Amino acid sequence: MSEFEPGDDPFVAIPEPKSGPSGCRIILTIIVVLSLIGMSASGAIWYFFYQQQSQPDQPSQPDPIVEATAVSSESDLAEEETSTVGDPIATVQPLFPAEDGAAINRIVYVNGAGQIVTLAPDGSEVRRLTDAQQRFQFPAWSPDGRSIAAIGADRTGAGLFVLADGPTDVAPEPLYTDRDEGPFYLYWSPDSSQVSFLASHPDGMGLHLVQADGSADSRLLTIGGPLYWQWTADSQQMLIHSGFSGEASRLELVTANGDGTGDDIAAPGFFQTPGISADGRYLAYAEEIPGGSSRLAVVDTQSEAVEQQRHAGQVALAWSPTANQLAFTNGTEPNSSSFIGPLRLMDAATGKIRLLSSDPIIAFFWSPDGRYLAALSIFRSGEGDINARTDKNAVGKPAQQQNLPLLRLLVYDVNADEGRYLFSFVPTLPFLTQFLPFFDQYALSHRLWSPDSQALVLPMVADGRNQIFIVNVMSGRKQLLAEGSMPFWSPR
Repeated sequence: MSEFEPGDDPFVAIPEPKSGPSGCRIILTIIVVLSLIGMSASGAIWYFFYQQQSQPDQPSQPDPIVEATAVSSESDLAEEETSTVGDPIATVQPLFPAEDGAAINRIVYVNGAGQIVTLAPDGSEVRRLTDAQQRFQFPAWSPDGRSIAAIGADRTGAGLFVLADGPTDVAPEPLYTDRDEGPFYLYWSPDSSQVSFLASHPDGMGLHLVQADGSADSRLLTIGGPLYWQWTADSQQMLIHSGFSGEASRLELVTANGDGTGDDIAAPGFFQTPGISADGRYLAYAEEIPGGSSRLAVVDTQSEAVEQQRHAGQVALAWSPTANQLAFTNGTEPNSSSFIGPLRLMDAATGKIRLLSSDPIIAFFWSPDGRYLAALSIFRSGEGDINARTDKNAVGKPAQQQNLPLLRLLVYDVNADEGRYLFSFVPTLPFLTQFLPFFDQYALSHRLWSPDSQALVLPMVADGRNQIFIVNVMSGRKQLLAEGSMPFWSPR
């Protein structure tokens, strides 16, 4: 199958009728994986999922992203590009100062004991927010930067916690907890007043809402499986994709204080998370078309015009936070049920598509100012990027890091139409197995970019330990921040 080349014909590879991803098989796989997020077993489950999906032409061969030996030494890289805490390689100023005039600009992470810690990007002002029996996962800043929500679990069950960014001697009280129907993913409303979250449910998954201040009990909004969604900017509605594709699936815009149902928008195709443009004008999703195929649809809600692009595999998509530009990837084979593939950018107004990277991109993230796309690709020796220039000192000597794959970090400047390969690194297991398979959903709730769009915070395996680094996207240099995992930057 030939690769897509930008030109007069905007179409990418078209799935053959009835030979595309099996809806039932994918639904089952994703339900199993999602229901295990936050549990140690999820790593093994996603390894199996990735092995099955990423090499459709050679099913009998081991998948290189899962089983390949890392080919870059973090210790060697450290000698060339890694700084220690206190080295001011990333000068970060918040885009949005707090209402009282104080800068927030902080990073939250989970330490080795499973407790939540925040600190400034230079390593100062360390605050341990929890000292509890629970072990916490995937802490998320509220949009106003004043609170942190996280999932905590112990032998009695799992719960949802909201914490102030300050030290405390009092064990946190959950806003929701359940032994059997525990939460495993959370996403703040844009106005910071509510936390939406997924919890296990006998009929699949339950999408719940709870007031962040604890003033009311949580409320079950809808049930489905799997479930993906994006809030509207006014925090009044949610664009929900449930059930993947097929008869049991739905794509609806529902009211947050309603009964969890809304008017059908389209028959969902092969994708995960739907998208709403920053100005609210455009919707993006994949829709099913006759013959068992799927196409990417970008809908102008003002004119009702629709841009449609057929695709192979699944689609992963994300809107620019400042412009009506949609970044997306999709699988490269008709029967692939993966979204790993070249990274492209669509102008919503014109439908014009640009090829940004021909690398097999597994995840991508917009900078807050909409200028950059940080992308992660699979490292394969001798393979390059048609639009990215490489730092000559970026790759070190071969070494093995816990049998985890090596990922390449690229940053693409969409204004200058220029890409840059920074370096390769070994990701931590939670980042690889829990975050990246659902990066399009996590990108809405958990931030890797600094508020000024000049740096990233990433979890890496270095010297056999889980460590957190700040990466200056201009120089490509790394700054060691702390030992731990699941780091996320405050939004302001």
